[in-house]
Amino acid sequence: MMLGYVVYVLAASLLVGVAGYRPSTLVSFLMALPAAGAVGYAVLWKFRSVNSREGLERHVQLEAMAAAFLITMLSSLTYALLEVFASVAPISMWFVWTVGMLAWCAASVVLNRKYG
Repeated sequence: MMLGYVVYVLAASLLVGVAGYRPSTLVSFLMALPAAGAVGYAVLWKFRSVNSREGLERHVQLEAMAAAFLITMLSSLTYALLEVFASVAPISMWFVWTVGMLAWCAASVVLNRKYG
């Protein structure tokens, strides 16, 4: 499932970004629907995954997600303020996503070592 999502997003990104295809509003909306559905499925799957865990493992995952969310939001807010007040160049949302995922991974490793 995840591989299909990655291939779909990569293909759509290449089509729009590299090939220069500019779809109409309706086609853009239709192209985004499968990705939005996959994101919804992933969120539900993660909730089920965390809720099925018990004890310390569940606590570590919830604490890691909370830390990653806080790090991502604070870094995004800081950069947004820099864009407004210091006129720095805007960044891609892929960078924000990467910061969030790296923060989650780092927090998981640190908390597993702390409690493990």
